[in-house]
Amino acid sequence: MIMTFFSFAMDSFFFHWRVFIIFLDVLAWWGIYILVSLFMGKMTLIILKMLHMPKEGLFKLDHKNKDYKYYCLRYSVKKFIFWIWNNFCFPWASNLAFKLCDMRVDYKSTLFDGWSDLEFIYYGNNMMIGQGAVVLSSVIIRIDNIDYLFIKKVIIGDHVVLGGHSIVAPGTIIGKGTTLGIWAVTHIGQRLEPNYIYIGKPARKYQPTDKAREESKKVLIRRLVDTGERIPFDIKSLEKDSD
Repeated sequence: MIMTFFSFAMDSFFFHWRVFIIFLDVLAWWGIYILVSLFMGKMTLIILKMLHMPKEGLFKLDHKNKDYKYYCLRYSVKKFIFWIWNNFCFPWASNLAFKLCDMRVDYKSTLFDGWSDLEFIYYGNNMMIGQGAVVLSSVIIRIDNIDYLFIKKVIIGDHVVLGGHSIVAPGTIIGKGTTLGIWAVTHIGQRLEPNYIYIGKPARKYQPTDKAREESKKVLIRRLVDTGERIPFDIKSLEKDSD
């Protein structure tokens, strides 16, 4: 970027040098763009928070309702920030944006492949969101033909795994070491006990994670079609046979 402001950089004599450093120019301008977007977004969020504090609850879908109005404003700003940072080449960029937008998350967690609401969510350490999984802290519900925005904090403990295309509803609390299976869905305010595997719609207990871990260590058995004999399933021997 510095070379852009020197006239001799555009001179034909120095053109070959210009080719070598062009990627530095692009990276610098790109870096400034994403940093400015984060800075401006953060400043806007601070101002919005000073004008009206975010809170949980049930709010009528009416822009005259300040809770709903400021929720929409905060969400628009955060969507702008995350749209830019999710296109960054490093997965940890999303985690940094979450942190700077007042959400608890660590850098070891894998959040890149799922979709998450942008506030009132607590992510524990070393957790993983599977491909297409959705974490919601807000939802629109209808009561007596009137639409309301319902917001309730979601807490996800350490070492939690959310399977692909699973859905975490507002108010869900997931204990440490728990796995939510593929396509599983929690209901609003559901509590998932620590160290269990949950499956189904709505999510229900399947088995303890320790039991699943032990079963995975057992010797696999395969049955020969011709004789019906059951023998240990040795992957290495099969690889040799295929060679």
